[in-house]
Amino acid sequence: MSYGMKCFLLCSTLTFCALTPMGFATPRLNIEPLPKRITTDQSITLKIRLEWPQTEDPYEINSLEPKLENLVLENQNQSQETGAIVSQTLLYEFRPLSAGTAVIYPFEISYRKSDAEPWIPILIPERTIKVVSNFLSKMILIWLGIAIGLSVGIFAGLKGWKLLKTREAIRNAPPPDPKQRVYAKAEESITTFTSPDSKEKMTHWSNQLRTVLVTYYDVSSKTTTSAEVLSALKAKGLPTGEWNEISRLFEQLTEMQFSQQDIPAYDLDRLQKSLLQYVRGKIIIGN
Repeated sequence: MSYGMKCFLLCSTLTFCALTPMGFATPRLNIEPLPKRITTDQSITLKIRLEWPQTEDPYEINSLEPKLENLVLENQNQSQETGAIVSQTLLYEFRPLSAGTAVIYPFEISYRKSDAEPWIPILIPERTIKVVSNFLSKMILIWLGIAIGLSVGIFAGLKGWKLLKTREAIRNAPPPDPKQRVYAKAEESITTFTSPDSKEKMTHWSNQLRTVLVTYYDVSSKTTTSAEVLSALKAKGLPTGEWNEISRLFEQLTEMQFSQQDIPAYDLDRLQKSLLQYVRGKIIIGN
């Protein structure tokens, strides 16, 4: 290898070793994006962050006021957070002057490690923002408020009208039929009555059935026995279907009531269901 080539390689190596630490020592730049569009009453904040490892020597940061178009700088401050990474944050708060195009022209932020070293500039690129009048936004908010107010008013009005109609319907409704209370009470009594004596159950169920029939068909209250009720109903000339149903129920009750044998639970349950079906039919139909 020639002497000239050796000198060239040595100079290159020294230059690389000298410049490499400077490259790694440069603070990392981070700029938060600004909105592309704002209104005339809306401020914006340009946030610039410089970061470097804590193991490096501390940096001195110098920020210049940027040149502006259609903007005014309202506030400017710096803050620092330390940790494994040191973070120096610079905030610029701007307010638009009028509708149109607003520009933050390119400007520099400089840093250095000591007074003996020169300032090293970092270029902050230009930012352009569209500024629009807030009149349209205000009108939208006004109309939105009106629409919400109307919707609330209509909803409240409809609710009040429905409440008024409900009260009026209740006020004008005919008084409840007292016979319905008789049917409901008989249904409850047949359902809830308990006794270990099946014959006692038959007597109770028979009495409830007579009460329903006397009430439903307006039979004289002087008729107290099942035979008297059946006689009175027959005299009224009931339709064949109704008469057959009533006489069948009384026949089953009488047969079980005077039976000499124990009544199976299945038969008791079936008769109870037949009686309840008949009584509930009167509650649904009414009189």
